[in-house]
Amino acid sequence: MFNTRRRNQAFKRIYFDASPIPILIEDWSGVRSTLAALKAQGVADIGAFLAEHPELVLQYRKSHRFVDANEAVLRLFGATSKAQFLAIAPQLLPASLESNVRVYQTLMEGKLTAQGERVLHTLDGRVVPIIWRATLPPSGDASRILFYGFDITDQKRAQKALTDARADLAHAARVSTVGELSASIAHDVAQPLAAISVSASAAERWLTHGQPNVDRALSALHQIRQNAQRANDVVGRIKTFLRKAPKRNATSLDALVRDALQLIQGEAQRYDVKVRILIEPGLPTARVDEGEIKQVVINLALNAMQAMANAGTSDRQLTVAVADKPQEAVMEVQVRDNGPGIDQSIIGRIFEPFFSTKAEGMGLGLVICKSIVKSHGGELTVQSADQVGTAFRFTLPYDRGVVPN
Repeated sequence: MFNTRRRNQAFKRIYFDASPIPILIEDWSGVRSTLAALKAQGVADIGAFLAEHPELVLQYRKSHRFVDANEAVLRLFGATSKAQFLAIAPQLLPASLESNVRVYQTLMEGKLTAQGERVLHTLDGRVVPIIWRATLPPSGDASRILFYGFDITDQKRAQKALTDARADLAHAARVSTVGELSASIAHDVAQPLAAISVSASAAERWLTHGQPNVDRALSALHQIRQNAQRANDVVGRIKTFLRKAPKRNATSLDALVRDALQLIQGEAQRYDVKVRILIEPGLPTARVDEGEIKQVVINLALNAMQAMANAGTSDRQLTVAVADKPQEAVMEVQVRDNGPGIDQSIIGRIFEPFFSTKAEGMGLGLVICKSIVKSHGGELTVQSADQVGTAFRFTLPYDRGVVPN
């Protein structure tokens, strides 16, 4: 027995205390008992259940306990001793709905591993993004779950640099394209506009002549109408060139919205925004261009995240909800934040081309969103209240090939 104890102590020194990877040992056995009771009551999707009852996460946390931490954990958080860290661990590692749900689901399904991402705030003021992985013993004993933390600060920094470089490249390409397009418009529209000006002057002269010549004036007006049509045709050709042929399919908005938000999960973490998705079950399908509608959801969500971050909103929350409006035969997608709101003096202008509240904004994002929604037969609107938040809503008609239940 003595030799076994020595071997265990040596194992702990080598593989736990001296490990360069931060490792926490936590006791979730009390939480597991609560989850077992929920499962017996018929709760299968703990994530959906807690989305409706988020306050329960803090209640479950009372059954959770930090057991041990290795030296790498102390270095990560800037703690001076294990006793100091364990005393304040609940404050350093507050309950995270997303992370906790992953562990809850693992315990309810009888699995042995779970993983996810979260952001840590250390004692010395650093913000450290990590990937965490939880491992249960083969016996499934939830009283000693090992949590491993992997600092991904460098990877995030490299990812941001790559994203910024791509954004700069895309901006340069847009500027170049706008320049070429502007030159093309100026060249093609200049001639009919000049002809309109000449014809208008001629019509004015013939009508104000000592003896007005109505026939000549009507001829000049006819020329004006023809050249106006020429200018309109030029603009129409450019719009046709820029707009790709629509490819619209019967689509589940549930999957589409989740996929769109998954694409900007990294931005949500960057802006420290909690994203909540509320989608009614059994929605009918909509016939949409998936890429365009994803663009609308992403644009509205990113605008909300940036607005909350720029205003210094605490506890930033973004809610994306999809609901059925059977009386109007449409579905409504709502993107709502709890940010500072939009000043009522300018809210009527936010859909105007080239109007932006951002110093670096071009004022085209919301215009494009509104155009996309309108082309699908829907409407994009906004409601906002000072210090309460902003809600953008857009509607999409049912797919005519599907009869809703």
